[in-house]
Amino acid sequence: MSEVLELTDHDPLVRGTRGAGRGPAWRSGDGRAVAFTGYDAEGRVRSLVGLGPRDETAELVTAVHGELPEDVRVIVPRGTPLDLTQPSDWNFRAAFGAPPPQPAEAAVAWCDDEDAVRDLLTLVSPGTSAWPGDPKVRRWAGIRRDGRLLACLADTSAADGVGHVSAIAVHAEARGRGLGPSITAWAMRRFFAEARDVVTLGVYADNAVGLRMYDRLGFTVDRALTTGLVKRGG
Repeated sequence: MSEVLELTDHDPLVRGTRGAGRGPAWRSGDGRAVAFTGYDAEGRVRSLVGLGPRDETAELVTAVHGELPEDVRVIVPRGTPLDLTQPSDWNFRAAFGAPPPQPAEAAVAWCDDEDAVRDLLTLVSPGTSAWPGDPKVRRWAGIRRDGRLLACLADTSAADGVGHVSAIAVHAEARGRGLGPSITAWAMRRFFAEARDVVTLGVYADNAVGLRMYDRLGFTVDRALTTGLVKRGG
């Protein structure tokens, strides 16, 4: 894994991938493309990440994906010439510094009411990548007003030095009040205070509002990626 980190200049996506250090990992003949495996919270191989020039990444992923279980999803730069099923376009974002102050940060706190989190996500974000009870979730943050949970966020950090947030959701009745940027900024500050040097997240490519929000919060890395299953021959 140290070689992959060096080849990618300690890329925050590489650093934060769960279990990537357990390998295996590969690189193209000239080293411009690299691929490595990512694991879920139970230690099962769940992803094959390919980074580098699109054509070389496609060749490398094609060469190695047959060695992995069929349900392993690939993550590659958007536009990589691979025949993918169930493709999903998203952006990887990373921030290396504290965000500007946001209006409702004082209302954010860590939240242990998983029933309320589940109800909020079911209502406004049923396709979210993290849920209460998911082993990859370390803790939840929330904003409550008048006894109601109006916003939530999951800490799904998986590697030392890298904070990762998921499942950012705001109740429809509370949108437009700055709760989304406030809960995200609050979590970023906590991560940096805990000696993380980068905060990362993923956002669907068609979420224009979210992409602009992360720009305002200082997420300077913006990488266009696609996730999907590689069609196998036969």
